Amino acid sequence: MSIKSEDNQEIETYNEPKMSQCFNPDCLYQNPADNNFCDKCGSKLLLTERYRGICYLGEGRFGKTFKAIDEHQWDIPCVIKQFLPLKQGNAEHKRGFELLKKETMYLKNLAQHPQIPDLLAFFEQDGKLYLVQEFIDGHDLLKELEQRKRFSEQEVQQVLIDILSVLDFVHSHQVVHGDIKPENIIRKKNGSLVLINFGIAEEVSASVIKKIGIFMGNPSYG
Repeated sequence: MSIKSEDNQEIETYNEPKMSQCFNPDCLYQNPADNNFCDKCGSKLLLTERYRGICYLGEGRFGKTFKAIDEHQWDIPCVIKQFLPLKQGNAEHKRGFELLKKETMYLKNLAQHPQIPDLLAFFEQDGKLYLVQEFIDGHDLLKELEQRKRFSEQEVQQVLIDILSVLDFVHSHQVVHGDIKPENIIRKKNGSLVLINFGIAEEVSASVIKKIGIFMGNPSYG
């Protein structure tokens, strides 16, 4: 289902969720849709009294990711990244905290581009940090490649054309994404591509961007 916003843009909405996901990382219980507290652990099911989890999407090194809805905005779907509490003296968690803050900073400046997800909110609740982003309805190119086994030369060229356009915009803001790989590129239902995961992006000067031989990012896709 979709509706029209005030500026006449089509917005995807979500019908009533069948379940309400607990955000407690030690619980993750699926509750009835109208619950405000988890039946299993008692945790609040609404973040900042507006974001309700629908399902658990997965876990990274520094936290968990959920699909959710914004109950203040026509139940528009969104993605929530949860950063788990810092452990005293844990350098790895401290780095994860810095990456999340960095991603938030870059998304504030870059999300005006249609191929970069909107940043909706960034807050702390119950000792955990949360980053809320626009939900991109589609699939990443790694899954597409695994299903199809290969892309044609023409398809590869089109992917490069589409991604180079958004990278040019990112670089014009003196930012290098630093982790371009198939799983960080989402193909929407209309075929357009969206670049996600700015956690290891770096702000650099324009002169550095133009230099040859500067290494950044994931060595697997260098």
